[in-house]
Amino acid sequence: MKIANLAVLASLFVAGCAATTPPDILPAFNAADPVMGIRDTHYHSVIVDYHHREPVDPQNWRRLNEERSPSKPGAGS
Repeated sequence: MKIANLAVLASLFVAGCAATTPPDILPAFNAADPVMGIRDTHYHSVIVDYHHREPVDPQNWRRLNEERSPSKPGAGS
């Protein structure tokens, strides 16, 4: 077990000393650079589709399911 741990640690040590650097994933972007420009932004309300709902009394759940079912009642599952 100690030899396996030593092998893993040695490989991590060698990988950590690699001379290559990771590639640049993001392009060089500077927010203060006027050449980059600004994106058009516009306001979207977060409550545009809000509908006020009031609590109601419990109803017959079987009837509600049958009303919302795409199949006819008694047609099977």
